[in-house]
Amino acid sequence: MEWITIKAEPRTEKGSISCRHLRKKGLIPAVVYGRKEPEQLLMVNRRDFVSALQKGARLINLAISDKTEKVLIKDVQFDRIKEEPIHLDFNRISLDEMLTMEIDIILKGHPKGVVAGGVLEQNLHRLTIQCLPTNIPANIEVDVSALEIGGLVRVKDLKLPGKVKAVTDAEIVVGGVHQPKVEEVAPPTEVSAVEPEVLTAKKEVPEEGAEGKEEKKPGAKEEKKPAAGKEEKKPVAAKEEKKPAKEEKK
Repeated sequence: MEWITIKAEPRTEKGSISCRHLRKKGLIPAVVYGRKEPEQLLMVNRRDFVSALQKGARLINLAISDKTEKVLIKDVQFDRIKEEPIHLDFNRISLDEMLTMEIDIILKGHPKGVVAGGVLEQNLHRLTIQCLPTNIPANIEVDVSALEIGGLVRVKDLKLPGKVKAVTDAEIVVGGVHQPKVEEVAPPTEVSAVEPEVLTAKKEVPEEGAEGKEEKKPGAKEEKKPAAGKEEKKPVAAKEEKKPAKEEKK
């Protein structure tokens, strides 16, 4: 990895108000620490740092006044709206000291499985490695051209540069080609047909006060009931015919 030199100047004031003033002037507040040396507050030109970042730089020769320190870009904070760097953390390093850091994984090529209708999916985007500062690769490229549907690439399958060791678990899947997922559509539920009610059909509505009356059968004679307050007349028995009396004997 290429070393890029960036100029930095010490700063004495700290706090959110002071940092905002620096950003308005085109400067980025920064701090450098490590190697059992005291922490130092710095300010870096925004244009110089963004240029180095766009080149993929991780190792920096930090020129501070009359000395130069070899540092690693440890952390960069960005403004969520403007997407500009607003604070930097640099870590002092030694050329003979092993470093543990993360680098990007880039998939290269067009898999055979994708040609056959599969889908390429990348599961791991950054790999944790351990190496000397002079052996840090810019990234790790993985050729996936030969992957068929169902084919996978694990961390143990990666071809790392010499003197670079992977710290990430060897069995973790980096990426693979999968059969596209097909959403199952449930068959339509059969609904029994219900005959709709005919709103125009006439309904027989009982007349008011007709409730409780028995339905008259055709041909049946209606039994007359005596009017209230009148006694029912009983039939008079026929008068017995009187027989003539026998004549008295003289």
